[in-house]
Amino acid sequence: MGMEDFGGRHETKSEINVTPLVDVMLVLLIIFMVVTPMLQKGKPVLLPQTDQPDKKPESDKELLISVQSDKQIFIDAKWYPDQEFAAKMREFGERASSKDVLIKADKQLSYGDVRKVMRMIKDGGFEKIGLITERKAEK
Repeated sequence: MGMEDFGGRHETKSEINVTPLVDVMLVLLIIFMVVTPMLQKGKPVLLPQTDQPDKKPESDKELLISVQSDKQIFIDAKWYPDQEFAAKMREFGERASSKDVLIKADKQLSYGDVRKVMRMIKDGGFEKIGLITERKAEK
């Protein structure tokens, strides 16, 4: 009696079930679609780096100002020339001076450039002004 007499050959399936993988990928895709716009608020700038950046939760009580390396000023993603920016800050200050103002200033700007923008914001009636920085890379 040989081995062939015991019920024939058994074939094993070697296909991978990819359905769980597809489900996980779709969930990750949805998460990235929701989170990415939050990270990209305002205009993209190279942020100055610091060892311990302040942790600041994002909320609707914030006004985001971006200052690019060419000194162009943006409120959220809309560009304003200097005079219009100062007027817009006064207008916002009259309506909602309790908002926190966050400045995303390019690291190539001088201290004087950033100070000028801060002065226009203060003249608009805002008291709480913060600078957004980036944590230094660990070496």
